[in-house]
Amino acid sequence: MPELPEIETIKNSLAGIVGARITGTDFRRQDIIKREDFAPELLAGMAVRSIGRRGKFLIIYLEKGYYLVVHLGMSGRFYRLPAGQDIEAPHVHLAIHLDNGCQLVYQDPRRFGGIRLCRDLQPVFARMGVEPLSNQFTARCLAELCQGRKVTIKNLLLNQCLISGIGNIYADEALFQARVRGTRPAGSLTESEIKRLHRAVRKVLRQSIEEQGTTFRDYRDGWNQEGNFQNFLNVYGQTGQACPVCGRAIEKEIIGGRSSHYCAHCQK
Repeated sequence: MPELPEIETIKNSLAGIVGARITGTDFRRQDIIKREDFAPELLAGMAVRSIGRRGKFLIIYLEKGYYLVVHLGMSGRFYRLPAGQDIEAPHVHLAIHLDNGCQLVYQDPRRFGGIRLCRDLQPVFARMGVEPLSNQFTARCLAELCQGRKVTIKNLLLNQCLISGIGNIYADEALFQARVRGTRPAGSLTESEIKRLHRAVRKVLRQSIEEQGTTFRDYRDGWNQEGNFQNFLNVYGQTGQACPVCGRAIEKEIIGGRSSHYCAHCQK
């Protein structure tokens, strides 16, 4: 699933459409619309004011207080193509035509994602937690989230109601860099461990954004290009490979129903 760095990368790569006006839309499947505060036909003629992100959601800010919110689910892509180019890729469910010589394409084989046509963003994001790259996400904030909690620290990092945008890849990588085992109860972390984890979360997310995100199979940026952070992963998907710190084999276990990758020697 595209996580915070992937959506941030798509956001950045679509900056060139700001100021363009929508000339038409082609909804090939109506069931991809998950929220419909206004009719899809009203998109035609609207100008794009800015591009934003909240957690794992991409936000296209339109004029007159309208918003197009995109969630890519497990396998979705959202990218630009030249206007008039035939869309030959399978599982394309929406094309948005712009007056600046390009079109936006929403492609999603598994259809776990979707489009929201919103007049008010508050109901969409009301239950979402703090953004981990924001000034509000401090070591003290993380300590307060962990305090007294018996849930594993891995599951706490994945809880979108507490911290928005972190998924399996970046939780594993941050926990490795912080030298913390994902099965630890969140409330058991010491002050120094919380500080290390706070730094690691922000560092890993920023590194991935610099590398245009992580591509294993489906993810592409707004230019339909692969990311590069998969070449810098320390533990995620590296089961049996040598730990880059101690040389021992990376192991895998299941935490909360998800595969988790770690070094038993380095992470305590």
